[in-house]
Amino acid sequence: MTTNDVGAPASTVRRIRSAAGAGRGGRPTPAGWAFTFFMLAAMLTTVSLRSGVFEMPDSTLLVFTVAAWAPLLVRTYRPLVALAGTVLVESAHLALIPVVDPDAVQTVAMAAYQPVPLATLAAAFTVASRTPRRTGWVAGIGAGLVLGVVAMATRPQSLFATDVVMVNLVMIATAVGALVAGRSDRIAREAHEREDEKERAVVDERLRIARELHDVLAHNITLVNAQASVAHYLLRTDPDAAARALQNITTHSERAIDELRATVGLLRHEDRVAASEAQAALQPVPDLDRLDDLLAGFRTAGATIDLLVTGERRTLAPHGEVAVHRIVQEALTNATKHAPHAPVRVSLTWADDRLDVLVVNAAPVDAGRRRPAPGTGHGLIGMRERALATGGTFRSERLPGGGFLVAATIPAEPPAPASAPASASAPPAVPTEEIPR
Repeated sequence: MTTNDVGAPASTVRRIRSAAGAGRGGRPTPAGWAFTFFMLAAMLTTVSLRSGVFEMPDSTLLVFTVAAWAPLLVRTYRPLVALAGTVLVESAHLALIPVVDPDAVQTVAMAAYQPVPLATLAAAFTVASRTPRRTGWVAGIGAGLVLGVVAMATRPQSLFATDVVMVNLVMIATAVGALVAGRSDRIAREAHEREDEKERAVVDERLRIARELHDVLAHNITLVNAQASVAHYLLRTDPDAAARALQNITTHSERAIDELRATVGLLRHEDRVAASEAQAALQPVPDLDRLDDLLAGFRTAGATIDLLVTGERRTLAPHGEVAVHRIVQEALTNATKHAPHAPVRVSLTWADDRLDVLVVNAAPVDAGRRRPAPGTGHGLIGMRERALATGGTFRSERLPGGGFLVAATIPAEPPAPASAPASASAPPAVPTEEIPR
Protein backbone atom coordinates (compact mmCIF):
# COMPACT_ATOMS: atom_id res chain seq x y z
CA MET A 1 0.00 0.00 0.00
CA THR A 2 1.40 3.39 -0.97
CA THR A 3 1.70 6.41 1.24
CA ASN A 4 -1.25 8.00 -0.54
CA ASP A 5 -3.33 4.87 0.07
CA VAL A 6 -2.62 5.12 3.77
CA GLY A 7 -3.06 8.89 3.90
CA ALA A 8 -6.43 9.00 2.14
CA PRO A 9 -8.36 6.87 4.70
CA ALA A 10 -6.64 8.68 7.54
CA SER A 11 -7.64 12.01 6.02
CA THR A 12 -11.21 10.75 5.63
CA VAL A 13 -11.29 9.67 9.27
CA ARG A 14 -10.01 13.07 10.35
CA ARG A 15 -12.71 14.78 8.31
CA ILE A 16 -15.42 12.58 9.86
CA ARG A 17 -14.12 13.24 13.37
CA SER A 18 -13.89 16.95 12.65
CA ALA A 19 -17.45 16.97 11.32
CA ALA A 20 -18.71 14.96 14.30
CA GLY A 21 -17.12 17.49 16.61
CA ALA A 22 -18.11 20.20 14.25
CA GLY A 23 -16.78 23.58 13.82
CA ARG A 24 -17.98 25.81 16.58
CA GLY A 25 -18.47 23.05 19.15
CA GLY A 26 -17.24 23.50 22.67
CA ARG A 27 -18.36 23.98 26.22
CA PRO A 28 -22.00 25.07 26.39
CA THR A 29 -22.75 28.47 27.79
CA PRO A 30 -25.28 28.99 30.60
CA ALA A 31 -27.75 30.06 27.91
CA GLY A 32 -27.00 26.83 26.04
CA TRP A 33 -27.72 24.72 29.10
CA ALA A 34 -30.93 26.70 29.68
CA PHE A 35 -32.01 25.99 26.09
CA THR A 36 -31.27 22.27 26.46
CA PHE A 37 -33.35 21.88 29.62
CA PHE A 38 -36.07 24.10 28.20
CA MET A 39 -36.37 21.56 25.39
CA LEU A 40 -36.85 18.79 27.97
CA ALA A 41 -39.63 20.79 29.62
CA ALA A 42 -41.23 21.51 26.24
CA MET A 43 -41.10 17.84 25.21
CA LEU A 44 -42.63 16.67 28.50
CA THR A 45 -45.33 19.32 28.24
CA THR A 46 -46.32 18.45 24.68
CA VAL A 47 -46.44 14.74 25.35
CA SER A 48 -48.62 15.41 28.40
CA LEU A 49 -51.04 17.52 26.35
CA ARG A 50 -51.17 15.27 23.29
CA SER A 51 -54.78 14.27 24.01
CA GLY A 52 -55.94 17.85 24.44
CA VAL A 53 -55.96 17.77 28.24
CA PHE A 54 -53.06 17.52 30.63
CA GLU A 55 -52.35 13.86 31.33
CA MET A 56 -49.10 12.39 32.56
CA PRO A 57 -47.58 10.17 29.84
CA ASP A 58 -47.29 6.47 30.47
CA SER A 59 -43.92 4.89 31.08
CA THR A 60 -43.39 4.02 27.40
CA LEU A 61 -43.90 7.57 26.16
CA LEU A 62 -41.86 8.93 29.05
CA VAL A 63 -38.93 6.65 28.22
CA PHE A 64 -39.01 7.59 24.53
CA THR A 65 -39.29 11.29 25.39
CA VAL A 66 -36.30 11.31 27.73
CA ALA A 67 -34.31 9.07 25.38
CA ALA A 68 -34.95 11.45 22.46
CA TRP A 69 -33.86 14.42 24.59
CA ALA A 70 -30.74 12.82 26.08
CA PRO A 71 -28.49 13.29 22.97
CA LEU A 72 -29.04 17.05 23.28
CA LEU A 73 -26.75 17.02 26.33
CA VAL A 74 -23.79 16.69 23.96
CA ARG A 75 -25.13 18.88 21.17
CA THR A 76 -22.46 21.58 21.66
CA TYR A 77 -19.63 19.04 21.92
CA ARG A 78 -20.74 16.69 19.13
CA PRO A 79 -23.56 18.31 17.11
CA LEU A 80 -23.76 15.60 14.45
CA VAL A 81 -23.71 12.84 17.05
CA ALA A 82 -26.55 14.54 18.91
CA LEU A 83 -28.58 14.87 15.70
CA ALA A 84 -28.01 11.22 14.80
CA GLY A 85 -29.12 10.17 18.30
CA THR A 86 -32.31 12.21 18.26
CA VAL A 87 -33.27 11.02 14.76
CA LEU A 88 -32.63 7.40 15.78
CA VAL A 89 -34.78 7.58 18.92
CA GLU A 90 -37.57 9.59 17.32
CA SER A 91 -37.65 7.24 14.34
CA ALA A 92 -38.03 4.36 16.79
CA HIS A 93 -40.77 6.34 18.52
CA LEU A 94 -42.68 6.75 15.25
CA ALA A 95 -42.23 3.10 14.32
CA LEU A 96 -42.76 1.36 17.68
CA ILE A 97 -45.31 3.39 19.66
CA PRO A 98 -48.29 2.15 17.55
CA VAL A 99 -47.13 -1.43 18.25
CA VAL A 100 -46.17 -1.09 21.90
CA ASP A 101 -49.03 1.18 22.97
CA PRO A 102 -51.81 1.46 20.34
CA ASP A 103 -54.00 3.52 22.67
CA ALA A 104 -51.30 6.19 22.85
CA VAL A 105 -51.86 7.20 19.22
CA GLN A 106 -55.60 7.55 19.23
CA THR A 107 -55.35 11.30 18.66
CA VAL A 108 -55.51 13.50 15.64
CA ALA A 109 -53.00 15.21 13.37
CA MET A 110 -49.75 16.44 14.91
CA ALA A 111 -50.69 15.35 18.42
CA ALA A 112 -50.12 11.74 17.34
CA TYR A 113 -46.41 12.48 16.91
CA GLN A 114 -45.69 14.34 20.13
CA PRO A 115 -43.01 15.03 21.26
CA VAL A 116 -41.55 14.17 17.83
CA PRO A 117 -39.81 16.11 16.24
CA LEU A 118 -38.88 18.61 18.97
CA ALA A 119 -35.55 16.96 19.85
CA THR A 120 -34.60 16.71 16.17
CA LEU A 121 -35.52 20.39 15.67
CA ALA A 122 -33.10 21.42 18.44
CA ALA A 123 -30.35 19.13 17.15
CA ALA A 124 -30.78 20.26 13.52
CA PHE A 125 -30.66 23.90 14.63
CA THR A 126 -27.45 23.21 16.58
CA VAL A 127 -25.78 21.42 13.67
CA ALA A 128 -26.67 24.19 11.22
CA SER A 129 -25.42 26.90 13.58
CA ARG A 130 -22.16 25.14 14.51
CA THR A 131 -20.95 23.41 11.36
CA PRO A 132 -20.02 24.53 7.84
CA ARG A 133 -23.06 25.56 5.83
CA ARG A 134 -23.04 22.58 3.50
CA THR A 135 -22.69 20.12 6.39
CA GLY A 136 -25.56 21.76 8.27
CA TRP A 137 -27.94 21.71 5.32
CA VAL A 138 -27.13 18.11 4.33
CA ALA A 139 -27.56 16.90 7.92
CA GLY A 140 -30.80 18.85 8.47
CA ILE A 141 -32.40 17.76 5.21
CA GLY A 142 -31.30 14.18 5.82
CA ALA A 143 -32.76 14.17 9.33
CA GLY A 144 -36.10 15.54 8.12
CA LEU A 145 -36.33 13.03 5.29
CA VAL A 146 -35.52 10.09 7.58
CA LEU A 147 -38.30 11.03 9.98
CA GLY A 148 -40.68 11.63 7.06
CA VAL A 149 -39.98 8.26 5.46
CA VAL A 150 -40.33 6.39 8.77
CA ALA A 151 -43.60 8.17 9.52
CA MET A 152 -45.07 7.50 6.08
CA ALA A 153 -44.05 3.84 6.34
CA THR A 154 -45.51 3.27 9.81
CA ARG A 155 -48.36 5.76 10.22
CA PRO A 156 -51.75 5.93 8.51
CA GLN A 157 -51.94 7.57 5.10
CA SER A 158 -54.41 10.03 6.57
CA LEU A 159 -51.48 11.63 8.42
CA PHE A 160 -49.51 12.33 5.23
CA ALA A 161 -49.99 16.10 5.59
CA THR A 162 -48.70 15.84 9.14
CA ASP A 163 -45.65 13.99 7.84
CA VAL A 164 -44.96 16.86 5.44
CA VAL A 165 -45.37 19.41 8.24
CA MET A 166 -42.90 17.45 10.38
CA VAL A 167 -40.29 17.44 7.60
CA ASN A 168 -40.83 21.13 6.98
CA LEU A 169 -40.34 21.93 10.66
CA VAL A 170 -36.94 20.25 10.59
CA MET A 171 -36.04 22.23 7.45
CA ILE A 172 -37.12 25.48 9.13
CA ALA A 173 -34.99 24.71 12.19
CA THR A 174 -32.04 24.06 9.89
CA ALA A 175 -32.62 27.34 8.05
CA VAL A 176 -32.79 29.28 11.33
CA GLY A 177 -29.55 27.68 12.47
CA ALA A 178 -27.89 28.59 9.17
CA LEU A 179 -29.06 32.20 9.57
CA VAL A 180 -27.66 32.33 13.10
CA ALA A 181 -24.36 30.89 11.86
CA GLY A 182 -24.22 33.44 9.05
CA ARG A 183 -24.85 36.29 11.46
CA SER A 184 -22.19 34.98 13.85
CA ASP A 185 -19.73 34.64 10.98
CA ARG A 186 -20.47 38.17 9.84
CA ILE A 187 -19.98 39.56 13.34
CA ALA A 188 -16.73 37.63 13.73
CA ARG A 189 -15.54 38.75 10.31
CA GLU A 190 -16.33 42.39 11.07
CA ALA A 191 -14.53 42.12 14.41
CA HIS A 192 -11.55 40.56 12.65
CA GLU A 193 -11.55 43.34 10.07
CA ARG A 194 -11.64 45.94 12.84
CA GLU A 195 -8.68 44.26 14.51
CA ASP A 196 -6.84 44.21 11.18
CA GLU A 197 -7.56 47.91 10.72
CA LYS A 198 -6.23 48.64 14.19
CA GLU A 199 -3.09 46.61 13.49
CA ARG A 200 -2.59 48.38 10.16
CA ALA A 201 -3.05 51.74 11.89
CA VAL A 202 -0.45 50.76 14.49
CA VAL A 203 1.97 49.62 11.80
CA ASP A 204 1.40 52.79 9.77
CA GLU A 205 1.99 54.92 12.86
CA ARG A 206 5.17 53.03 13.67
CA LEU A 207 6.39 53.51 10.12
CA ARG A 208 5.58 57.21 10.29
CA ILE A 209 7.46 57.59 13.57
CA ALA A 210 10.39 55.57 12.27
CA ARG A 211 10.48 57.72 9.15
CA GLU A 212 10.44 60.94 11.18
CA LEU A 213 13.15 59.73 13.54
CA HIS A 214 15.29 58.54 10.66
CA ASP A 215 14.97 61.80 8.75
CA VAL A 216 15.60 64.03 11.77
CA LEU A 217 18.48 62.08 13.28
CA ALA A 218 20.16 61.10 10.02
CA HIS A 219 20.12 64.73 8.89
CA ASN A 220 21.57 66.20 12.08
CA ILE A 221 24.04 63.41 12.82
CA THR A 222 25.32 63.55 9.23
CA LEU A 223 25.89 67.29 9.57
CA VAL A 224 27.65 66.75 12.91
CA ASN A 225 29.89 64.16 11.30
CA ALA A 226 30.63 66.46 8.38
CA GLN A 227 31.41 69.39 10.67
CA ALA A 228 33.71 67.19 12.74
CA SER A 229 35.61 66.23 9.59
CA VAL A 230 35.88 69.90 8.59
CA ALA A 231 37.12 70.88 12.06
CA HIS A 232 39.70 68.10 12.07
CA TYR A 233 40.93 69.08 8.62
CA LEU A 234 41.18 72.82 9.44
CA LEU A 235 42.33 72.58 13.03
CA ARG A 236 45.99 73.35 12.23
CA THR A 237 45.66 75.43 9.08
CA ASP A 238 42.62 77.61 9.94
CA PRO A 239 41.75 77.53 13.66
CA ASP A 240 38.97 80.12 13.28
CA ALA A 241 37.18 78.03 10.63
CA ALA A 242 37.69 74.95 12.77
CA ALA A 243 36.13 76.76 15.74
CA ARG A 244 33.10 77.68 13.65
CA ALA A 245 32.76 74.07 12.58
CA LEU A 246 32.88 72.96 16.23
CA GLN A 247 30.22 75.52 17.08
CA ASN A 248 28.06 74.12 14.30
CA ILE A 249 28.52 70.68 15.82
CA THR A 250 27.05 72.01 19.05
CA THR A 251 24.15 73.61 17.18
CA HIS A 252 23.24 70.51 15.19
CA SER A 253 23.64 68.12 18.13
CA GLU A 254 21.38 70.30 20.30
CA ARG A 255 18.84 70.44 17.50
CA ALA A 256 18.94 66.66 17.13
CA ILE A 257 18.42 66.21 20.88
CA ASP A 258 15.52 68.69 20.95
CA GLU A 259 13.74 67.07 18.01
CA LEU A 260 14.32 63.59 19.41
CA ARG A 261 12.97 64.67 22.80
CA ALA A 262 9.90 66.22 21.18
CA THR A 263 9.22 63.11 19.10
CA VAL A 264 9.62 60.74 22.05
CA GLY A 265 7.46 63.05 24.15
CA LEU A 266 4.75 62.86 21.51
CA LEU A 267 4.82 59.07 21.77
CA ARG A 268 4.50 59.09 25.55
CA HIS A 269 1.49 61.42 25.73
CA GLU A 270 -1.83 59.63 25.65
CA ASP A 271 -4.44 62.38 25.74
CA ARG A 272 -5.10 64.81 22.93
CA VAL A 273 -4.17 67.92 24.88
CA ALA A 274 -0.77 66.55 25.88
CA ALA A 275 -0.23 65.23 22.38
CA SER A 276 -0.99 68.63 20.89
CA GLU A 277 1.49 70.22 23.29
CA ALA A 278 4.13 67.72 22.27
CA GLN A 279 3.32 68.33 18.64
CA ALA A 280 3.75 72.05 19.20
CA ALA A 281 7.28 71.34 20.37
CA LEU A 282 8.06 70.22 16.84
CA GLN A 283 7.07 73.55 15.35
CA PRO A 284 7.76 75.15 13.01
CA VAL A 285 6.69 72.39 10.66
CA PRO A 286 9.30 71.75 7.96
CA ASP A 287 8.02 73.24 4.73
CA LEU A 288 9.25 75.08 1.65
CA ASP A 289 9.76 78.31 3.60
CA ARG A 290 12.45 76.56 5.67
CA LEU A 291 14.23 75.15 2.65
CA ASP A 292 16.84 77.92 2.62
CA ASP A 293 17.70 77.20 6.26
CA LEU A 294 18.02 73.54 5.41
CA LEU A 295 20.45 74.22 2.57
CA ALA A 296 22.39 76.67 4.72
CA GLY A 297 22.98 73.96 7.29
CA PHE A 298 24.48 71.66 4.68
CA ARG A 299 26.58 74.47 3.22
CA THR A 300 28.12 75.18 6.61
CA ALA A 301 29.27 71.54 6.58
CA GLY A 302 31.16 72.18 3.35
CA ALA A 303 28.55 71.02 0.83
CA THR A 304 28.23 72.79 -2.51
CA ILE A 305 24.52 73.11 -3.29
CA ASP A 306 22.83 74.99 -6.12
CA LEU A 307 19.10 75.68 -5.86
CA LEU A 308 17.01 76.38 -8.95
CA VAL A 309 13.32 77.25 -8.63
CA THR A 310 11.19 77.80 -11.74
CA GLY A 311 7.49 78.42 -12.22
CA GLU A 312 4.83 80.03 -10.07
CA ARG A 313 4.40 78.59 -6.60
CA ARG A 314 1.19 76.63 -6.06
CA THR A 315 -0.59 75.14 -3.07
CA LEU A 316 0.47 71.55 -2.65
CA ALA A 317 -1.67 68.65 -1.55
CA PRO A 318 -2.00 68.03 2.21
CA HIS A 319 1.40 67.25 3.75
CA GLY A 320 2.97 68.03 0.39
CA GLU A 321 5.33 70.73 1.64
CA VAL A 322 6.51 68.54 4.51
CA ALA A 323 7.13 65.75 2.01
CA VAL A 324 9.16 68.05 -0.26
CA HIS A 325 11.21 69.33 2.66
CA ARG A 326 11.93 65.83 3.95
CA ILE A 327 12.72 64.43 0.49
CA VAL A 328 15.22 67.22 -0.20
CA GLN A 329 16.65 66.86 3.30
CA GLU A 330 17.11 63.10 2.96
CA ALA A 331 18.53 63.38 -0.57
CA LEU A 332 21.09 65.94 0.64
CA THR A 333 21.87 63.79 3.69
CA ASN A 334 22.54 60.82 1.44
CA ALA A 335 24.68 62.94 -0.86
CA THR A 336 26.69 64.21 2.11
CA LYS A 337 27.18 60.67 3.43
CA HIS A 338 27.90 58.82 0.22
CA ALA A 339 29.38 61.55 -1.99
CA PRO A 340 31.08 64.00 0.37
CA HIS A 341 32.18 67.29 -1.18
CA ALA A 342 30.49 66.48 -4.49
CA PRO A 343 28.39 69.36 -5.88
CA VAL A 344 24.63 68.93 -5.61
CA ARG A 345 21.89 70.52 -7.70
CA VAL A 346 18.38 70.93 -6.29
CA SER A 347 15.66 71.83 -8.80
CA LEU A 348 12.07 72.73 -7.96
CA THR A 349 9.89 73.08 -11.03
CA TRP A 350 6.35 74.31 -10.50
CA ALA A 351 3.58 73.28 -12.89
CA ASP A 352 -0.17 73.86 -12.72
CA ASP A 353 -0.88 70.47 -11.18
CA ARG A 354 2.36 69.46 -9.46
CA LEU A 355 5.80 70.27 -8.18
CA ASP A 356 8.71 68.39 -9.73
CA VAL A 357 11.57 67.86 -7.29
CA LEU A 358 14.98 66.87 -8.62
CA VAL A 359 18.13 66.38 -6.55
CA VAL A 360 21.27 65.34 -8.43
CA ASN A 361 24.73 64.95 -6.94
CA ALA A 362 27.92 64.41 -8.87
CA ALA A 363 30.27 61.49 -8.36
CA PRO A 364 32.03 61.33 -4.98
CA VAL A 365 35.11 63.52 -4.64
CA ASP A 366 38.08 62.00 -2.79
CA ALA A 367 39.14 64.95 -0.67
CA GLY A 368 41.13 62.77 1.69
CA ARG A 369 38.99 63.75 4.65
CA ARG A 370 36.74 60.73 5.13
CA ARG A 371 35.35 57.76 3.35
CA PRO A 372 31.70 57.55 2.27
CA ALA A 373 29.47 55.94 4.90
CA PRO A 374 27.59 52.72 4.16
CA GLY A 375 23.84 52.99 3.63
CA THR A 376 20.85 50.93 4.76
CA GLY A 377 18.33 51.98 2.11
CA HIS A 378 15.87 53.26 4.72
CA GLY A 379 16.23 56.80 3.44
CA LEU A 380 15.13 55.89 -0.08
CA ILE A 381 12.23 53.89 1.31
CA GLY A 382 11.15 56.84 3.44
CA MET A 383 11.33 59.26 0.51
CA ARG A 384 9.25 56.95 -1.66
CA GLU A 385 6.66 56.54 1.09
CA ARG A 386 6.38 60.28 1.58
CA ALA A 387 5.91 60.95 -2.12
CA LEU A 388 3.37 58.18 -2.61
CA ALA A 389 1.46 59.25 0.52
CA THR A 390 0.69 62.58 -1.16
CA GLY A 391 -0.43 60.87 -4.38
CA GLY A 392 2.81 61.68 -6.19
CA THR A 393 5.61 59.63 -7.72
CA PHE A 394 9.20 58.85 -6.83
CA ARG A 395 12.25 57.35 -8.47
CA SER A 396 15.94 57.17 -7.77
CA GLU A 397 18.83 55.89 -9.84
CA ARG A 398 22.58 55.84 -10.04
CA LEU A 399 23.92 57.93 -12.93
CA PRO A 400 26.49 56.59 -15.41
CA GLY A 401 29.21 58.95 -14.23
CA GLY A 402 28.93 57.84 -10.62
CA GLY A 403 26.43 60.42 -9.43
CA PHE A 404 22.97 59.84 -8.07
CA LEU A 405 19.53 61.19 -8.93
CA VAL A 406 16.40 61.54 -6.82
CA ALA A 407 13.20 62.67 -8.57
CA ALA A 408 9.73 63.12 -7.11
CA THR A 409 6.46 64.71 -8.14
CA ILE A 410 4.12 66.15 -5.51
CA PRO A 411 0.56 66.97 -6.66
CA ALA A 412 -0.69 70.53 -6.32
CA GLU A 413 -4.23 71.49 -5.46
CA PRO A 414 -6.31 72.76 -8.41
CA PRO A 415 -6.16 76.54 -8.78
CA ALA A 416 -9.20 78.48 -7.61
CA PRO A 417 -11.70 79.16 -10.43
CA ALA A 418 -11.48 82.59 -12.00
CA SER A 419 -14.21 85.10 -11.14
CA ALA A 420 -15.09 85.54 -14.80
CA PRO A 421 -15.52 82.64 -17.24
CA ALA A 422 -12.60 82.06 -19.53
CA SER A 423 -12.94 83.28 -23.08
CA ALA A 424 -13.97 80.68 -25.59
CA SER A 425 -11.13 81.80 -27.81
CA ALA A 426 -8.46 81.16 -25.17
CA PRO A 427 -5.89 78.64 -26.39
CA PRO A 428 -5.86 75.26 -24.67
CA ALA A 429 -3.27 74.73 -21.96
CA VAL A 430 -0.16 72.85 -23.04
CA PRO A 431 0.39 69.87 -20.72
CA THR A 432 3.70 69.80 -18.96
CA GLU A 433 5.94 66.77 -19.16
CA GLU A 434 6.20 64.70 -16.02
CA ILE A 435 9.47 63.36 -14.74
CA PRO A 436 9.76 59.84 -16.19
CA ARG A 437 9.43 57.04 -13.67
